[in-house]
Amino acid sequence: MSNVPLLEADRATPEVVSIYQAFQTGMGFPAPPDFIKAVGHSYAAAAGTLEIVKHVLLQGVLPRTVKEMLFVAISHARGCKYCEAAHLACCRSLGIDESTLNALVSNVSDIMPVKTRRLLEFGVRCAVNPQALTAADYETLRGQGFSQAELVETVSMAGLAVYLNTMAEALKVPPDKMFEKA
Repeated sequence: MSNVPLLEADRATPEVVSIYQAFQTGMGFPAPPDFIKAVGHSYAAAAGTLEIVKHVLLQGVLPRTVKEMLFVAISHARGCKYCEAAHLACCRSLGIDESTLNALVSNVSDIMPVKTRRLLEFGVRCAVNPQALTAADYETLRGQGFSQAELVETVSMAGLAVYLNTMAEALKVPPDKMFEKA
């Protein structure tokens, strides 16, 4: 049970409803997720969350598929069931195969190609223990052909995942039914 009740659209201000709709559309969900309905009690928090999701997750040079995979791997490593379920659903809707999805939540070291695996491993380390990252970690990714922009976006994704994991876990929002496998 959530630590705050969901603020349904019929009780929310028009500004908050527009955030719900933008979040639903941007993420490609069939309905606004319960997470944003819990955050909707604060217009500032909901609007800020929407903006960072729009700019970090939905835009940039890294493909959305890779960003969603990062989100799943990080959420799994950090124990956030809500974000893991939500972003597994996003991965499925983007066409990522089940064997890759299983590896994201069991053993990232099984992900292929190696270039993607290295980026995912780096992203998880960044989200779990950023102080342990070294110049050699960045050089490894550069050696795989990643650009400076891709490195910065990976770090940004790690930060976004940590933020949203913290929000979902602190608010205790259970995963939406719409995230379950079809």
